[in-house]
Order: sequence, then C-alpha cells, then structure tokens
Amino acid sequence: MGYPIVLTADRTLMSEYGGAIFLGFSACVPKGLVPDSVYFRIFCPPVEANNDGSAVVAPNGTRKIEAALLDYGFKREDVIVAHPEHLHKVIGPETKALGITENDPLGIGPATTTFTEIFGGEAYMAIKFREILNHPAVKKYRPKIIVGGAGAWQLEDEEVRRSLGIDT
Repeated sequence: MGYPIVLTADRTLMSEYGGAIFLGFSACVPKGLVPDSVYFRIFCPPVEANNDGSAVVAPNGTRKIEAALLDYGFKREDVIVAHPEHLHKVIGPETKALGITENDPLGIGPATTTFTEIFGGEAYMAIKFREILNHPAVKKYRPKIIVGGAGAWQLEDEEVRRSLGIDT
C-alpha cells in the first residue's frame, strides 16, 4: 500500500520542544552531549502520531506544502504528513514522492557549526535527516526524494544530492 505522496521532517523538527521555543536550538547540538533518552525526552520530545502514522502537528512549511497539494487537486487520501518514526506505516509500493522539510541537512548551518565546533561531533539534525534517507521503506520502495525548507541551499550541488539519493 503506502500513500502516493508522503511529507515529513526529521525527528528533531517534529517536536514542540516542551513549549520552550529556544529549545529548538537543541536540534543543532551534537549527539553525545547527553544520552539520547534524555535528549529526546527533555529537549526534543516527539509530537504525537496518529494510528495511521500521520503527525498531529508538523512544521509550518510542511503543512503549507500539504495544503498546496490539496488545493492543486490531489486527493486527501493520497497525501499524508507522516511522523518520521512511523514511515514504515505510510511508505509502500504506491509511494511516488517523499517530501522532506529540513533546516540543516548537512549540519553546516550557523547555529549548528557553532555548537559542533565547541563540543565536537555531528548534530542531531543531520543524523536524523540521514535516518529518513536510509529508512528501510525508503530504500525498498525508492520514491522520488524532494527536500525543501530553510536548509535546502545545502543540497544545491548535484553531486551532494546524488550521493545522498536525493532527486531534487
């Protein structure tokens, strides 16, 4: 099965950060400063997911793309904004496109490089972005991968996109 169009964002962006807006910067910190269980429970708790794998809330840009697709004439049952931890429920043989909203896919943005230069290591955001690209359902069904969002500039180089398996 699978939805023809799946929209998502990496796990660090699929959080409301406990209502503390500046905790959103925690997506830029390198993995390993605190145990993952602490990081994802305190700094970056997940948004709720519905039983079908859809995210209850999602980044504004992701919802705007969803709305544009529906306004353009795509059917509601063909488009889903998926929680990144539930991609196995929504990606299948019918999936033609996977749209990913991303702020810092390569971990080279200003806030991220500040944290990683000070503490060393790779930022959670870049790690979680690659987890989507390498998800077993993505690898198995090979939908067209489209990346947008504030960090899309990092993927301007065709060779970088090709090495990550990104179509556009």
